[in-house]
Amino acid sequence: MKNIVFDLGRVLLDYQPLVWLKKKNYTHYNELFEIIFQNPLWIKLDEGTITREQFTEKLINEYPELALDIEEIMEEWIELLIPIENNIKLVSLLKEKGYSLYIISNFHLDAYNRFLKKQDWFTLFDGAIISAKEKLIKPDLKIYELLLERYHLNANECLFIDDSLDNINACKNVGMDGIHLPDHSKLEEKLKEHHII
Repeated sequence: MKNIVFDLGRVLLDYQPLVWLKKKNYTHYNELFEIIFQNPLWIKLDEGTITREQFTEKLINEYPELALDIEEIMEEWIELLIPIENNIKLVSLLKEKGYSLYIISNFHLDAYNRFLKKQDWFTLFDGAIISAKEKLIKPDLKIYELLLERYHLNANECLFIDDSLDNINACKNVGMDGIHLPDHSKLEEKLKEHHII
């Protein structure tokens, strides 16, 4: 195994929008969670087929009584993306061990530009496939094939780590190995099981 490929959300970045909304003391936090983060259009942000501004405008038109909250949340929600420090340290360790590191993530373009590109640890990666930039979204097989093609990788030399079983099953369909990681605290344990560290 030469290449370790990471998902971001719930693997390297903590992502708990409902917890964040509660901490921010929004009165209607459950409703806001459903309206924004459970909205079918949220996937369109990941796909890069609508912008944050378009998404926000649509929600404000539908829920004018929550307009101020919606606008504020859509401006600030990337605050809830907190790097999982223990897993970031493991990424550094893998780099030291000589593995090539990549990302395949369903991620908004706005969040990528405003947050991800500014993270110091992002420079540890040799390449990244970000859904909104490519207009492709996991578990579409094309997103995995794009990684292999763009970075000239052999699928059987790649291990993909994701919190979604559907995404892991998809990577296996293109010949990659996978680690299903529903609990981010188990990353070290899983890497040891696969004899990566």
